[in-house]
Amino acid sequence: MQNWYEQTRAKTEDIFQSIISHNFVTELTQATLDKDTFGFYVNQDSLYLSEYKKALVTVGSKCHRPEDTQFFYESATGIIQVEDALHKQFLEEKYSHPEPSPTCELYNSYLSRIVNNESVEVGAAAVLPCFTIYKEVGDFILKTQTNKDSNPYQAWIDTYASDEFEEAVKQAIDIVNTYALTASPASLGKMEEVFIKTSKLEWMFWDSAHKQEAWNI
Repeated sequence: MQNWYEQTRAKTEDIFQSIISHNFVTELTQATLDKDTFGFYVNQDSLYLSEYKKALVTVGSKCHRPEDTQFFYESATGIIQVEDALHKQFLEEKYSHPEPSPTCELYNSYLSRIVNNESVEVGAAAVLPCFTIYKEVGDFILKTQTNKDSNPYQAWIDTYASDEFEEAVKQAIDIVNTYALTASPASLGKMEEVFIKTSKLEWMFWDSAHKQEAWNI
């Protein structure tokens, strides 16, 4: 299998279209997204990323090649630096809350279970959509928006449409493609399953932020 990512990504096109047509992304692009909604999102994002960093380290610890381990470790460190800067810019004290939303909890729990209990190729496939979808969304917004000089969320947009993030995404894809070359049929099936599921969870995360999802009981 020469390009596992391209083949599997094609199967999630409907999910991606649902993401870029979601009100959260549309309003973010048009700079009409409610400030409280974005504040809720940034808080949940910080809670998600605090666990996602651990998932990256776990995947890295299972890698067969030192350079792959280094990539995942450096990605975890990069999240600390880049995302913390964004959160300091956008996360006002009034939005900061320690409790993950149900969707945030679900996403974190699912990733933790997969990266800790499955093979390295399956774990790498599970963490990949957080790289690829954010890059595609950032590129889409940058390409379609007409308010680059006045959008209050431009720093967020620019981060995920940046050349630096693009290079990280390419490396993550290359690593997953490489492991897919020697994966068993059963592992390939599991890789596809978790990639599709975490892609759905990306949509759910933005949807939950737009709703400012809370525990109902």
